[in-house]
Amino acid sequence: MRFEGLPRLIVVMTEQELTRQIIALRDPMFRFARTLLLRRDEAEDAVADVVARLWSAPQRMIGCRDLRAFALTAVRNRCYDLLRQRQAGARRADALTGMAEPTATNPVERWEARELVRAAMAKLPHRQREALHLKEIEGFATREIAALFATDEAQVRVLLSRARCRLREEVEKLMHHETK
Repeated sequence: MRFEGLPRLIVVMTEQELTRQIIALRDPMFRFARTLLLRRDEAEDAVADVVARLWSAPQRMIGCRDLRAFALTAVRNRCYDLLRQRQAGARRADALTGMAEPTATNPVERWEARELVRAAMAKLPHRQREALHLKEIEGFATREIAALFATDEAQVRVLLSRARCRLREEVEKLMHHETK
């Protein structure tokens, strides 16, 4: 990702600086990959692949304005490649993890609430799930998400609104289904 005419974040990086910056991004990259791939092992592989590529070719980062956005875009692209390769279909709804904030005091209730939100998130369209993850989990600003999606902020707000509405509906359906 290049931004002509804007200040450059990375011009010349020492090996230690590169290691420090890439290692600092591993956790958000993993969480994002896990959200997209829905499987821990595939997410770890995707992140390892992206880190290896960044490490072996640091010149790719020359001129990028935001290393975090660059790395997450690389992870997203790698995840989409993996999703196309395995043709996820039915497996996607089975295994989304790590998305709910603890609302209950009992550990069992917290686990159940997380599982409920995971199942509901798995039913969201991938674009809505991706936008919601970036906003709520990674803490990206709407402007940053718009840049990642190559769209305007209004479109991202609409996407987030629809994702939240649909997530609420899915959670309610699942809760109603559990009480029967």
